[in-house]
Amino acid sequence: MVAGIHNLDDKSRKEKDLDSFYYLLRDSGREDYAVAVSWWVSLEGEKGNTCTMWGVVKWFDPKSRKIKLANQTSSQWIDMEQIVDVHG
Repeated sequence: MVAGIHNLDDKSRKEKDLDSFYYLLRDSGREDYAVAVSWWVSLEGEKGNTCTMWGVVKWFDPKSRKIKLANQTSSQWIDMEQIVDVHG
């Protein structure tokens, strides 16, 4: 029973993290301020790396669930499902 409660707490914590990520991403696009976004890139099976980029969210594609993050030197389309951290 305790394990079930613990799992529920983990799930609600993850949902709160995602809500906070989405809020920062939407706000970055609306208010034109930079955020740092970290996301997972799969290399071989379960192996992979996290990438981090700072910039302003210039576009959100709800169909493909990707954001376009841009700064002065580059831009990157990032899959929303792969985002692991966002800092404002």
